[in-house]
Amino acid sequence: MEVLVALLVLAIGLLGLAALQARGVKFNHDAYLRSQATYLAYEVIDLMRANVTNAGDYVVATDPGGTCDPGASGHTNDLACWYDALQAALPAGDAIIAANGDQFDVTIRWQARGAREATNQAACLAAPSRVWVDPLCLVTQSWTFRT
Repeated sequence: MEVLVALLVLAIGLLGLAALQARGVKFNHDAYLRSQATYLAYEVIDLMRANVTNAGDYVVATDPGGTCDPGASGHTNDLACWYDALQAALPAGDAIIAANGDQFDVTIRWQARGAREATNQAACLAAPSRVWVDPLCLVTQSWTFRT
């Protein structure tokens, strides 16, 4: 009887350990996606700082399209390469670059892990920023800089 109780306690402990490991993997993946978004935001901000006199040319509401040519220069090619990297690094990755005078906002969105569709986007947008979101939400993060 004592052995059966010990096995039951051990089984419950192992199930708890497996659940802890699964949650750890999920949170690690979420942190990885946030790190990728941060890296990409700083990359486009650095491109804008390098071409500060024409920083307004980088303002876009959607993917401007175009083909990335690693040997070319200019804001059009910079944005094409950057959007390619964004869509490769983040699931359903999208971005908006907006300007307000000398202030620029880079907003990057991507689909949360396990999400199938963002049907409740209005509820997601009403949630406070920097909180864990419903799995059906798009994760949105913004960065701001001044020229």
